[in-house]
Amino acid sequence: MKEHRFSVSLTPQEVLGIYSGAIQKIMVMTDLGVHIELKAYHFKPFTTMGGITGRFRIVLDDSNKMVLLEKM
Repeated sequence: MKEHRFSVSLTPQEVLGIYSGAIQKIMVMTDLGVHIELKAYHFKPFTTMGGITGRFRIVLDDSNKMVLLEKM
């Protein structure tokens, strides 16, 4: 298992793109400089009126499949 931490800051307009299907993937850069591409729908539970912002933790299995995505 691998654990990564990163920040996300998406505006309400960008979040609308996720819900409409216009944005399907989000590329993040972890604190250690690793780029990870995630399916945008994984961020839907973290949506607020102000968009999606904050610190996140992702856990990947040995095949680099997501096991957990949580807001810290």
